[in-house]
Amino acid sequence: MTSTSNQETISSAIEQARSALRQGELRYAIDIANRLLKQYRNHPGIWSLFCEINSSQGKHEEAIENAKQAVKSLPEHIPSLLQLARCFVAAGKTVDAIPVIESAAALEPEEAALNDMIGTMFSLCDENSKALFYNQKAADIEPDNAFYRANLALVQRMVGDLENAERNFDHVIDLESHNYQAYFARADLKRWTAEHNHVEQMKSLLLSGIDNWRGEVSVRYALAKEYEDIGNYSETFKYVKSAGDLQRRHTRYAVDTDVEAINQIIKSHTANALNNINTGYESPEPIFIMGLPRTGTTLVDRILSSHSDVYSAGELNNFSTMMVKIVQEDHGNRRLNMTELIDKSLQMDAALLGKTYIDSTRPKTGQTASFTDKLPLNYLYCGLIRAALPNSKIVLLNRHPMDACFAIYRTMFIGIYPFSNDLLDLGNYYLAYTKLIKHWREVLGDSLYVLNYEDLVSDIEAQVKQLLKYCNLEWDDRCLAFHNNEAPSTTASAVQVRQPIYSSSVGKWKHYEEELKPLADLFREHGLLTE
Repeated sequence: MTSTSNQETISSAIEQARSALRQGELRYAIDIANRLLKQYRNHPGIWSLFCEINSSQGKHEEAIENAKQAVKSLPEHIPSLLQLARCFVAAGKTVDAIPVIESAAALEPEEAALNDMIGTMFSLCDENSKALFYNQKAADIEPDNAFYRANLALVQRMVGDLENAERNFDHVIDLESHNYQAYFARADLKRWTAEHNHVEQMKSLLLSGIDNWRGEVSVRYALAKEYEDIGNYSETFKYVKSAGDLQRRHTRYAVDTDVEAINQIIKSHTANALNNINTGYESPEPIFIMGLPRTGTTLVDRILSSHSDVYSAGELNNFSTMMVKIVQEDHGNRRLNMTELIDKSLQMDAALLGKTYIDSTRPKTGQTASFTDKLPLNYLYCGLIRAALPNSKIVLLNRHPMDACFAIYRTMFIGIYPFSNDLLDLGNYYLAYTKLIKHWREVLGDSLYVLNYEDLVSDIEAQVKQLLKYCNLEWDDRCLAFHNNEAPSTTASAVQVRQPIYSSSVGKWKHYEEELKPLADLFREHGLLTE
């Protein structure tokens, strides 16, 4: 047992190490942690400190072991349990995280902060129905805490409770006018009208000055969304562009790096190279839905997951995570550069990758004949998916290049799709993407199912019949009533998928034809536009 004086010494040293870690003094933080460990090996706070140190370096497996030691020392300490859950999530092991979160929840904490943390962790594991209970409890305990109420509103948005989400975002903004993310989240909840919108409120906010660029980006995208809803397209584009330009200035990104990676995939992952990989894992369960963001992937996921034999597993990073892990293990766990990773992925055990991927989706999957994985970026791995899981289905969404690109450009992405912030970056990425898709169609043939968004929204029944046939699924009327699917959605399309099919997004780019002329000219130069 640690004495009071020793406990104070330990706590002070741990805080000193954490301060060093925040300031980037990693070596100093490690030295403090090692000194503490020699004297107080069983103290949970020290193992928690080591967990933070390893997490900061991306050493997820080491961090997990540290967190397990902390939980072993104090099995009913909720913060330690949630730290372990966070480590599992960071390592892509949400399956392992869920029972740990449930253990924390079973302790029935009364503090608002702990309930909010439990809700947040459930949400990170796509367990939004469970998250809702704990986020609501946190907001009930502290009704005027803007942070807890914002988290509740975000979960309500994901589960489709849009009316209460709007009410809570209003409350958040009343409590904290500088909660800029709330303005964007509220704007994205529904279609606003000339009589009911927040345009003047947000313009006044911008005029008064916003002290951080991320907040300003959120408000500018929110203004663009509400201006588009009321039909003021010139103002819409103005705010989309200013938001994208601001985000681009604060983003270290070179589109040439992504283009180079795509060209390397095309060069290396040829039909012959993929055919020389050993036979993959025979599971017929996965249906991969992919394509650029905002091209209809969420819509197709909702349609398919409305079928009684299909479960939506969400946007899983599992395939690429498992692929990288196996390739690195095959090469002494050394960090490989992009070219090495692309080339050496052709040498891995395809059956091992396929089985590891399927296992990583359990226990959420396996209860139905099929499950969907709708991570858009899986288009980079089509060849490896076909090699590792030869009986899987691959559905690729295609959309008019101008509609696709403008939909991407006008969407606020945080931490992903950095090519979306600048029209020239976006155009050059799109050109490389079309080359990659042409390559996959040549390599994979009819085993790759290409679905045009415009065809889907113009004749949903005919297109769904063909899609179900490709997926070896019987007809199910519920697929046409996808908007009644009560499953949570965490994507940028979370609001739209609650609505019946609509075609108003087709040709929307023409409202911005003059502003988008540089992009259209680029596409005409490369033969992507003929009109």
